[in-house]
Amino acid sequence: MLKSITLNLEVIESMLYYWSSMADREKVAESFFVDIANMDAMKLVQSPEFDEESIRKVLSAIQNRELLSNATKPEKRFWSKNMWIADDSSLASKMAQPIKVMNVDDLVARLNEKYPDIKQEKIIVHIAPLHLDPYYIVDGQLVMNFFKIYFDQEDNVMFEDIPIKEYIFERLCELVEK
Repeated sequence: MLKSITLNLEVIESMLYYWSSMADREKVAESFFVDIANMDAMKLVQSPEFDEESIRKVLSAIQNRELLSNATKPEKRFWSKNMWIADDSSLASKMAQPIKVMNVDDLVARLNEKYPDIKQEKIIVHIAPLHLDPYYIVDGQLVMNFFKIYFDQEDNVMFEDIPIKEYIFERLCELVEK
């Protein structure tokens, strides 16, 4: 029986600081980039083409206003998305605000009702600035791409054309069924 769903926004909180620093043209220590790369959400999505060094290299290049040379496709995408958001850190704050206050406790009951034999007691949903895909399901956890959050015409928080909370529920159903 599922007992809790936790939203992990650790990477977003750190990246809000980073994006704000970039907008203000302030320097951030290289060790900060390594710390970001070693956070749970970022570790879960690393691959041979996008590893800890990729994250450090991209964030450092953005800080130094450099282009990437000899970069992989995931590194280029990560650079592009972070550069875009660093140019307008107020947009990042606007995107982060609704997820900071989002309560997903009601999804526990919905999942238990739909899957009475669910084995996991706790599921972690990470929201992080990622490189390629809108989401990843890894090790019984859901990692969602922060860059896919947007607002519709009525200012509702959306993710892949679905209200974000409903999107989370659909991905959690997929996670449970795996």
